[in-house]
Amino acid sequence: MPELITTIRKKVYALIAPVANQWMEELNMDRRFPASHAAMRELCQQHGQMEPTVLILKYNTGGFNTLHQDLYGEIYFPIQIVLLLDQVDQDYTGGEFVITEQIPRAQSKVNVLKPKRGDMIIFTTNFRAAKGSKGYYRVHMKHGVSPLHKGHRHSLGIIFHDGLS
Repeated sequence: MPELITTIRKKVYALIAPVANQWMEELNMDRRFPASHAAMRELCQQHGQMEPTVLILKYNTGGFNTLHQDLYGEIYFPIQIVLLLDQVDQDYTGGEFVITEQIPRAQSKVNVLKPKRGDMIIFTTNFRAAKGSKGYYRVHMKHGVSPLHKGHRHSLGIIFHDGLS
C-alpha cells in the first residue's frame, strides 16, 4: 500500500479511536478498540482478516453505489472515511454521498452530501450511538452514492479494519 495511505490510516485512526470507544461505552458494549492502528490491524489478523480495505472508487455517467455497510469480517471498526478526489459540478454532476439512519420505531432519515474535491467525510461503518430520552441507543446506518448524471467521480475510501483474505 502506498505510504501516504498508510500514514492517513494511522493518523486518522488515532484521532477517531477515542470516539469509537466512547460509543461502545455509551451503548454498554464490551468491545473496545486499541489506541493505535497497528494494534487494530493485529487484532484483525488474529481473526484471519489480513487484507487492507482501502478502495479507489471510480464512477462514470450512470454509475452509483447502492446503500451498504463495509464490514468485511467479524472484527470491524465502527468509523471510516472517504476523501473526494474530483470537483463536483466541474468534473461530474450527481454522484452525491448518501447516508441513511434507521432510527428504532421511526422512519429512516436520509442525509445527502455534496462534498468538494479534497473534503473528507467521516462516517459510521455500521451504527452510531445516539442519546434518547431513556439513554443511548444504536442508530443503524448505511451509505452509498447516487447516480452520476455526467462526468467522472473518484474517491478514496479508507476503512480502518482489514478484511478476510
